Amino acid sequence: MLPGVQRKEIRSFDDTPITYYVRGEGPAVVLANGLGGPLSSYRHVAQQLGNDYRILSWDYRGLYDSGRPTDPLALGMDHQIRDLELLLDAEGIRHAVVLGWSMGVQVAFEFYRRHPEQVAGLVMLCGVAGSPFRTLRGVPAASTILPPLMNLGKRNARLVQRVARRVGKWPGLVPLMQRAGVVAPSLDMNIFREIAEDFASLDVEMYCETLKQLGEHDCYSVLPQIEVPTLLITGDKDRMTPSAAAHRMHREIPKSRLVVIEGGTHYAPVEFPERIESELDHFLSSVAGYEPVRYRQNLS
Repeated sequence: MLPGVQRKEIRSFDDTPITYYVRGEGPAVVLANGLGGPLSSYRHVAQQLGNDYRILSWDYRGLYDSGRPTDPLALGMDHQIRDLELLLDAEGIRHAVVLGWSMGVQVAFEFYRRHPEQVAGLVMLCGVAGSPFRTLRGVPAASTILPPLMNLGKRNARLVQRVARRVGKWPGLVPLMQRAGVVAPSLDMNIFREIAEDFASLDVEMYCETLKQLGEHDCYSVLPQIEVPTLLITGDKDRMTPSAAAHRMHREIPKSRLVVIEGGTHYAPVEFPERIESELDHFLSSVAGYEPVRYRQNLS
């Protein structure tokens, strides 16, 4: 748990218990996690924001400390957005910068499509606006192959979970991923090991179904309609959501800025935290009402 974070719980529209986290005061920043990414993934971002912003994040339904929905298929984007709507209402947040990583990028775009008046700005880290299956580098038939694999994983959830737990605790995991180019040499090892161990505890059935439904979501049509400042950050070594997808989003979003991190993978926020922090600082200084405190002090 990040320092100073309050852990809360709310019952969603279908009575699913959703665990969420808040910290700080000031302009609101919503942190939408990646699929399988806990709040600890955002440690560097949260440190950058400090207590000068009101941070809100949550565990997606069926994952980590949020409960399983009664309907095991109630994991689609519509359900995720309705959960977020209730969280914002519960905390009295009417306007926020929405920052998404991986799956969180799709969540952020979908939330903007439904509630543009509530979004002050968008920060998109290593993600895409539509099905990640269609952009997965090196797997041209991913949209055909992956859904059946997700079903297979659900049917063999206990076996998959046992394997995941062993792999998550294996000391050789990160060095192997680095040699394979999946993560960069500059990776924050402590955070990534924590993410890997937490990931191994996930409900495999819920994870696989969420990923399957994520692959059916598409939000590209909203991109030309986005009227708020938008920062897109991608790594040129990202195999899951390649930089080519970020270039496409940049072309279609009128007020967007694209940053490509050389050597960055899908985990760029925990590989190059100083670069992310610098870009986020610059971005917030351009969003009315979100200027960093020192910037506001210079203006006064």
